[in-house]
Amino acid sequence: MLQAARYLLGSPGASGFGSKSTAEEVTAACPDLGSLTAIITGATSGIGAETARVLAKRGARVVIPARSVKAAEDMRARILAECPGADVLVLHLDLSSLASVRAFARRFLSLGLPLHLLINNAGKFSHGQLALSEDGVEMTFATNYLGHFLLTKLLLGRMVETAAATGVQGRIVNVSSSVHGWFSGDWADYLQLVTRRKM
Repeated sequence: MLQAARYLLGSPGASGFGSKSTAEEVTAACPDLGSLTAIITGATSGIGAETARVLAKRGARVVIPARSVKAAEDMRARILAECPGADVLVLHLDLSSLASVRAFARRFLSLGLPLHLLINNAGKFSHGQLALSEDGVEMTFATNYLGHFLLTKLLLGRMVETAAATGVQGRIVNVSSSVHGWFSGDWADYLQLVTRRKM
């Protein structure tokens, strides 16, 4: 409880940064990230958009995968307005669809780009309404968990290759919310809501 209170108040952790630290502050010590490529899911708004903006500002190549290519193109335009020389690539990705995740991974890998950072930030919450993905999986679970898991699995090899070729170890960052804290009891009770087949 004390640790959670410190976090919410913005007390710095071992890194020197806390929940009130900005992306600008966190990246100030590394102003030139020009040799890095980052994929950031959920980069059309919120934390993902700010992460994409600041990484692009610091020179990283930023890949914005999004279900809405228009929203991603709008984000790209905002980044380019602030950083005209930024290298921002937009690709379609619907994390709730395993076929879309596979198609995105194939497309990205076919570009021959390195991959240093994979920031799994996108999230969806169905607000109590049962919605199923095209794969028959509850939409929140499909998007927030299965989609990111498959995406990471499909891109991990490229991250290993990039680290071996450049000597720069990559990072996978999984951003999460505290929504799971709204549920109490045994998680097995909720599994019946995950798929049509209750498995």
